Amino acid sequence: MYLNIIRKAALLCLTVAFSLNLTAQDNSSFSSNFYGYVGFDAFYDTRQVTTARQGLVILYPLNEDLDPEGVDRNEGSEFNFTVVSTRLGAEIEGPDILGAASSANVEIDFLGTGKPYFNLIRLRQANVTLDWNRFSVLAGQNWHPMFVTECLPGVVAHAGGIPYHALNRAPQVKLRYKTGPLNLSLTILAHSDFSSLGPDGSTNDYLRKSGSPEAILQAIYESGNVLVGGTAGYHTLRPGSETPAGFSTSEEIGGFVGNIFTTLTFDEATLKMMANYGQNNSHLVMQGGYGETGPVNPARLEYGYTGIHAFSLWSDAEIHPGALTGLFSEEDALRLGIFGGYSRNLGSDEEITGDVWARGSDISHMYRISPRAVYSHGQASLGFELIYDIAAYGNPDNRFEFEETNEVSNLRTLLSLRYNF
Repeated sequence: MYLNIIRKAALLCLTVAFSLNLTAQDNSSFSSNFYGYVGFDAFYDTRQVTTARQGLVILYPLNEDLDPEGVDRNEGSEFNFTVVSTRLGAEIEGPDILGAASSANVEIDFLGTGKPYFNLIRLRQANVTLDWNRFSVLAGQNWHPMFVTECLPGVVAHAGGIPYHALNRAPQVKLRYKTGPLNLSLTILAHSDFSSLGPDGSTNDYLRKSGSPEAILQAIYESGNVLVGGTAGYHTLRPGSETPAGFSTSEEIGGFVGNIFTTLTFDEATLKMMANYGQNNSHLVMQGGYGETGPVNPARLEYGYTGIHAFSLWSDAEIHPGALTGLFSEEDALRLGIFGGYSRNLGSDEEITGDVWARGSDISHMYRISPRAVYSHGQASLGFELIYDIAAYGNPDNRFEFEETNEVSNLRTLLSLRYNF
């Protein structure tokens, strides 16, 4: 309790000091823009579901859990009202540094970093950018390159279409080069709130103790109303430093991640599509992970690791009919859209005989269909979305391949109110 009070007091002092500092600066050197929204979300599920952040972030329906009489314990419905998505940010532009335009971005919300920390402040963005027009450098916490802001589903639900689309923010250094319609970037990053699963839960220890950052290359080509791109990256984890017998171990697990995507923009419509593949996707809040193979040194009880691969595909179509814009006033706007996603467990390269650390490891495949409507008036918007999820559960073999599965479904009804500023 006292620790939380100290944290809040420290944040308040920093905010006041920062505001006073900006006020003292020459207006011609610094400028700032504060933004954000107050958000209210109400949702109802027909079945118990796997979620995060007070149920706001939906993943997939829970498997059947039968009691002695054969009644499914997860069959019951649930609901919640929450405001934790409320967001506040600041964009700062400063004087040139080494001939580059300088800027910074800080953003927070109130989702916390886990169950014990609901309603507490969480750092989303904190980065500085130096831009020399064609070449730029960003340092700080920002979106993981697999979370492509240029090709993001327009869903109402919080977290942008996971687990079919990646979700991750991470401390990083990003080098970007732009020439004409082509945008190239190289990013090296560490893990923070969004970390891989492992023997000690979700923690950045596994990447940190490997001694090497995650590295990602990305290329985006944009011309007219067409944007296409691709991402490829690799990371190495060291899940443990000691075997069950007490011996030192340096066994590691590597994993490739990548995607291809496109955004097509028309006068009154937008179409977005993306395909993702990964050999260990748990840090991206997607299906997949890794497990223990047979012992590489039986006398020391030292085990190897292999990744559980996964593939996902999604498409998002949205129309914003001009005939309905300004229907009641000049500030009115209406968007209609539909999202469809599919994810599949592709199994492992080697047999897994020990522990498994993965998301959706007992799910063969899952898919989602979610139509939506968003009405905006001035600074306020009201979104309505139906999210229909199906997950096919089964008992995988040692290579995490499935023969028989049982599908369970859930329908979420979501109402979301935003007041933007």
